[in-house]
Amino acid sequence: MPLSKAVAVIRTGLPTGAFDGVAKVLFLTADELAAKLGVSPRTLRDQRKRAVRLSRENSEKLVRIARVHREARKIFTTDEAVSQWLRSPAPALDGLAPLDMLDTDMGAREVEAVLNGIAYGNVM
Repeated sequence: MPLSKAVAVIRTGLPTGAFDGVAKVLFLTADELAAKLGVSPRTLRDQRKRAVRLSRENSEKLVRIARVHREARKIFTTDEAVSQWLRSPAPALDGLAPLDMLDTDMGAREVEAVLNGIAYGNVM
């Protein structure tokens, strides 16, 4: 998807079903993913009931975690392996699980740097 279109989709807001789809790929419940991303599970349920789109902020968080998943999937052979890696403490992240870093852009960039290190044999 071209960058301009991706930005437009984020600004418009992703459908709430996208949240469920990303959670499923990561072997998480929607509530677990919401908690990890700092999204109110209650707000998410309300938006799902009213069939409204996610907010710009929540759409961006969801796109962020999908981007990290896509990069991790290049290294790990299955979605389950990606999910396991995301949940496991990483020495390169001061012992935090990568999933616990994805609620901020800075944290996601650090996780991407670790993935890059793994991909190129520079494990941090």
